[in-house]
Amino acid sequence: MQTSIKSRGRRLALLLSTAALAAGGSPALAQQSAADLRAEIAALEARVSGLEGEGRLKFSPGLTVKIGGYIKTDFIFDFDEALGDAFNVDGITISDVGDNSRFRAHARQSRIFIKTSSQTNSGPLTTHFEFDFFGGNGNEIFSNSYSPRLRHAYGTWNGWTVGQTWSNFMPIESYPTTVEFNGPAGIPFIRQAQLRYTFPVSENVKISASLENSEFSGRDAGGPISESTTAGIRAGIDEIPDITLALAWKTDKSFVKLAGVYRRFNSPTSNDSADGWGVNLSGNAALWQGGTVQASFTYGEGIGRYIINGFAQDAFVDAAGTLHTIAASGATIGVSQELSPKLTAGLALGYYQVDDTFAPTDTDNVSTVHANLFYKPTDRLTIGAEIAYGRREIVTGASDNATRFQTSFQFNF
Repeated sequence: MQTSIKSRGRRLALLLSTAALAAGGSPALAQQSAADLRAEIAALEARVSGLEGEGRLKFSPGLTVKIGGYIKTDFIFDFDEALGDAFNVDGITISDVGDNSRFRAHARQSRIFIKTSSQTNSGPLTTHFEFDFFGGNGNEIFSNSYSPRLRHAYGTWNGWTVGQTWSNFMPIESYPTTVEFNGPAGIPFIRQAQLRYTFPVSENVKISASLENSEFSGRDAGGPISESTTAGIRAGIDEIPDITLALAWKTDKSFVKLAGVYRRFNSPTSNDSADGWGVNLSGNAALWQGGTVQASFTYGEGIGRYIINGFAQDAFVDAAGTLHTIAASGATIGVSQELSPKLTAGLALGYYQVDDTFAPTDTDNVSTVHANLFYKPTDRLTIGAEIAYGRREIVTGASDNATRFQTSFQFNF
């Protein structure tokens, strides 16, 4: 900009001389034109001086930077009991005592990302950094402040992905869209640090393998146990990374992915150890005009923490220190339909079953239904409305359910 303004100044100086020559026989006209041009040059010089003092962002040559995200405000009404800012069906109480309706509004899902891209001799190098505000709890009485939470922080280059992002085991490509943050039951959902390599077999087929952060999420008589505790680091549980392998096939209108994970556990109270494993088959397809179907099926032993409902259900440790892995399965299906260029309807069903014999009050299965509408009055604004229903059953066979109505306003930038 500065160079452009200086060039304009030189051109005006030339015009000044030309005007003076052109007005040869009229000294008064020449004097007036020269005064006007001098005033414009002085104004431009003052503008250049002001710009030189302003702050500005500077990026490395060849680096492209994109900043984006959205502001999302949710308005929630729980008909039966308060289940948090996300619809935590695992927390449904198996009792009518204490069941009360509740209204809640928050903007915690708002997020921001920074993406970069640059070219190297071996292909593009990209980075992605993203956070939202589902970190520590805030204070609803005064400021409604919430701590930022790291979502993604990774880089990609020449087939390699290193950093924190969606697990290679997770079917993110076939996730149904919901207004509610957690989404349907029974689907793998986890972000973690990893080292992944993706190999393109053909134009439509890719194979990816990863070494990912391993964390035991199980229980003993004292309650949930994990490597990271409030007392410090409990070593010896996770000695090797979780290992994943996935095969993906994609066309213009369909996508299928088969993924597997292998895990290794060690008992924190004995020399016992156990293997965990899981498999996920997922896909999506545009089967008719304006309609899309998404589906996911998961089964495994010791994969509780990989499924959105499976906290503390990898395995349990008995009184003798023996590890018992817990079998779990999950199924999700979603359908969306464009009703008009600005209006889309969706329905998502989810089910999670866990063969947990640790305690009679533990969860045996949960199921969810999400029915929603999304309206886009303009490209960067989405208004959503949804009815979410959840049911939880425990080992004894007792069960309870809860219903939520939720609306949202999402401003993308």
